[in-house]
Amino acid sequence: MTGPRFDFTINLGHVITFGGLLVTMAVGWSSFDGRLRAVERTLETATATLVEQVRQGAQLAAVSDRVARLERLAEGRQ
Repeated sequence: MTGPRFDFTINLGHVITFGGLLVTMAVGWSSFDGRLRAVERTLETATATLVEQVRQGAQLAAVSDRVARLERLAEGRQ
């Protein structure tokens, strides 16, 4: 008994299959790239928002401290 034999000819079906594979890979890659860019933009927006919230939190803490000092001063004058 002999081993399997392979036919090394290339026909139209092989070319169409390979072309379809290339087209599918290109469409998949561009779709993945677009989604990745959208995620990166969302991450940049979220990071900028978080930085702004931290900055505003520090400002709010400073204002709260100032109000507390002013209230203590006002209570001391009464």
